[in-house]
Amino acid sequence: MRRAAVLLLLLALLGGCGHMTHQEPEPAAAVLPREPLRAGVDRLVQPVLAGRETPGLIVGVATPDGRRQFFSYGLGETDGAPLGPDTLFPIGSLTKGYTGALLSVLVDEGQLRWDETLAELLPQLRLTPQAARLTLLQLATHSAGLPRQPTDLSLFTGLLRFTFTGSNFYEVLDAQGLARFMAGFTPPPHPEPAYSNIGYALIGMAIEARTRRPFGPLLAEKVLAPLQLAHTGLEPGPAHRAQGHAGDQPYFMPRGRPVNDWQFPAAMQGSAALYSTAADLLDFAVAHLDADAGHLNRLLADNLRVRTPRPEDAPGIAWVTDDFDGIAITNQVGMAVGHTAYVGLHRDSRMAVVVLQTSFNWNFKIGHKLLLRLVRGRIAWADGTEAAQLPAPIIASGRPDRE
Repeated sequence: MRRAAVLLLLLALLGGCGHMTHQEPEPAAAVLPREPLRAGVDRLVQPVLAGRETPGLIVGVATPDGRRQFFSYGLGETDGAPLGPDTLFPIGSLTKGYTGALLSVLVDEGQLRWDETLAELLPQLRLTPQAARLTLLQLATHSAGLPRQPTDLSLFTGLLRFTFTGSNFYEVLDAQGLARFMAGFTPPPHPEPAYSNIGYALIGMAIEARTRRPFGPLLAEKVLAPLQLAHTGLEPGPAHRAQGHAGDQPYFMPRGRPVNDWQFPAAMQGSAALYSTAADLLDFAVAHLDADAGHLNRLLADNLRVRTPRPEDAPGIAWVTDDFDGIAITNQVGMAVGHTAYVGLHRDSRMAVVVLQTSFNWNFKIGHKLLLRLVRGRIAWADGTEAAQLPAPIIASGRPDRE
């Protein structure tokens, strides 16, 4: 019985993000008072802190008037300092949004094509005939039929160890591990969109193979530098790092226990290895909202476009869109041990929300609820007289003392 229980737990971990998001937005008919931004954020955050779901978090909001506002709560950085707009977090699968941006740039430059097959992109891989025909667009939209990660014995063993210690179960997904998996993988005949870390790992490998350049410097040149995202990258440095904690996972560790960040294999860089800050993530999200701001912005805006219409998890390039009573929220979520990250945006109102938690939790309820309340007018983001009665939030794209 005990072995069966452990097996069920591991299967749940493997399938925990079978949907690309797990949200709990309230229905449109919910009766809520209209309130200023700080009070609205507090209303969503305080129950999460009171329930000890996370020791700390930071919320960033970009409003149509161009302001960026940040609200920090609870435990913060590794040195005990409070969380701020430029505190570095491992952002896990939010990395895929940046990889998707780089991919679109390379396609626009003619270095890659959306219809190129996996056999053309990575000819060194041994592939089944069906897998060889998978296209770059299928990989980028999570529509290739790939699982979230391999389900072999080495990963099961790593997952089991992770539930007790928080150790990195992705360390087996190096280039050789991915090659072994792909050699035996056959996609279903008509795959439905389903989240996959493997797909974006393959994209990162394909980018490096085609350009003959390392992923990190190429991303910095083509995406990060043009958007002035100075605090995003693969090498975070020791200063101003968020301290991660156990949350829903690792399952057998006490909630709130500090944990160490993971080091991802090079093959996983395009999928999950970036660090960033609330300020950089918010600026990156906003860059997708103004297609007229420049050529790169047009490429980013097109990445939001839904390729397979459906009410939930409708895929674009790295992003997904959920429909809530006619309100389309485009978003990404990411997890790394000790941390949970959310970025969401509403294109029509030109608003964006970032939520970074200092614990690993499956539920991302704050981000969607906050964005929906802003869009529905239940939070008065532009009411200066109401906001003046509350403690002032941090309003910045970064703090001068951190430059």
